[in-house]
Amino acid sequence: MLSFARTVKEEICFNDFDDASAKALLSALIKITGRIHLGGGMTLEIRTENAKIASKAHKLLKALYNPSIQFKVKRKMKLHKNNVYILMVSKAQVICESLGLLEGLGFTSVPPESVVYDDATRRGYLAGAFLAAGSVNNPDTSNYHLEISLTDPDQAQYLMKVMNAYDLRAKVITRRSRSVVYIKAAEKIGDFMRAIGASRSVTQFEITRIDRDMANTVNRLNNCDIANEIKAMSASRKQIEDIAYIIDKRGLEMLDRKTAMAAIVRLENPESTLNELTAAYQEKTGTTISKSGLYHRFKKIGDEADRLRKLEQDNDD
Repeated sequence: MLSFARTVKEEICFNDFDDASAKALLSALIKITGRIHLGGGMTLEIRTENAKIASKAHKLLKALYNPSIQFKVKRKMKLHKNNVYILMVSKAQVICESLGLLEGLGFTSVPPESVVYDDATRRGYLAGAFLAAGSVNNPDTSNYHLEISLTDPDQAQYLMKVMNAYDLRAKVITRRSRSVVYIKAAEKIGDFMRAIGASRSVTQFEITRIDRDMANTVNRLNNCDIANEIKAMSASRKQIEDIAYIIDKRGLEMLDRKTAMAAIVRLENPESTLNELTAAYQEKTGTTISKSGLYHRFKKIGDEADRLRKLEQDNDD
């Protein structure tokens, strides 16, 4: 089963990009996953563990620059032993200059305005950065989190600025010498995926998120009901103890008629809630009473029981 992040990336790979957006995408992708080799002429190397990303890069480079591209596959020997897909690309100088990537013999930190300059190219750049180094939690996990992990802190700051042009509330943290641009809010993660063209993934994300949030709401309501039931049972037990004490010491005759009737109804319905007791009271007496009215009568019973207990304690002393 594909991870959600992989699903998002592969959806992006199936999208079409105009030339300007494709250049912005390649600029981000190559900056993060590429390196320049100078031996025997300048060559561009691009590495990724996703075959569809490698294929997308191959297709875009061919369409824009028609270089010769040598395609290699290596198997990693550590951890999950994923394949690594390597593109060795000619015309490296032409390509890197066109994408605003060259600075001396290395890459620039951020693209020039000639590459990323409007809404479409910003979206393309974000798509390339996510393809290269992005991850997003499955929406059915306990927390929502999307991030892009980079080695260049200046690029991270730039990427955060581009993301926040869409009010995504992105932030940057440093984690193990890497600069990580991240988003935590679920709705902002959806907005980011929408911005980079992963509309089907957004739909899946939102449906799963709504289902999960609904289940959590139901659980909270159930827990609240249980808590209220426990509270009601505790109150009922205290009321019955007070009534029993009054009966033992003085009898219900010490109470006024309405309060004594409330005591009798409670003894006959020991597990009922206040709401259920109002119905039982009406059925027994033919008169209505509110929950507030019953509450005050049970409070009066409690006060009388406490008074009798204090009198007994004083007499014992």
